[in-house]
Amino acid sequence: MKHFVAQIQNQTFHLLPEKVIFWEEQKALILSDLHIGKASHFRKAGVPISSHIHVNEFFVLDAIIEEFNPEKILFVGDLFHSDHNQEWDLFYNWAHNYEHVELILIKGNHDILPESLYRNSRLKVVEKLLIDNIEFTHERNEKSDGYNISGHLHPAVSMVGSGKQYLKLPCFLFREDHAFLPAFGHFTGMAKIKPSKKDNIFVVAENEIIHVS
Repeated sequence: MKHFVAQIQNQTFHLLPEKVIFWEEQKALILSDLHIGKASHFRKAGVPISSHIHVNEFFVLDAIIEEFNPEKILFVGDLFHSDHNQEWDLFYNWAHNYEHVELILIKGNHDILPESLYRNSRLKVVEKLLIDNIEFTHERNEKSDGYNISGHLHPAVSMVGSGKQYLKLPCFLFREDHAFLPAFGHFTGMAKIKPSKKDNIFVVAENEIIHVS
């Protein structure tokens, strides 16, 4: 898969088509908005969504971990979608397969589980995280102490396909003092953005990252 290497605040970010960043200097994976448990939430409402959608996402993470060998993983909010259910148990088992990797959750608005569950799943939970003048929050912090990277928005842009059809595709959005991550979860929805000429947009198109501005 083709990824894109970007220099952000003099740091090297590998933007991956799996909608994950590998931060080279920190040996860290960065991803947002997994919304684990959303499938179960919809099943309770009568919508037949399989939990295998989350299992496949863990397989994707496994492959990225094997390739980049990170020392830590930063989950930039909304790791879990709702109340405790069997899909949280999937995450618990997955997390304990990586005892050598530090797991940090920057808490999002959907992260409402008891603190004991997070601790038992090896997660360090924080409201925000500042590393080398880069601050991570789930929602954008307009008063950030550094370059702010957040999730929550699920950004996407419209692209014209080969058959002149319009496709809405997830993207990484980088601006002068802040950035938004695409949602890692495949069952999360997307919000179309209106980029300015100064924005740097990196579109996730199948198995590659395309820099469009």
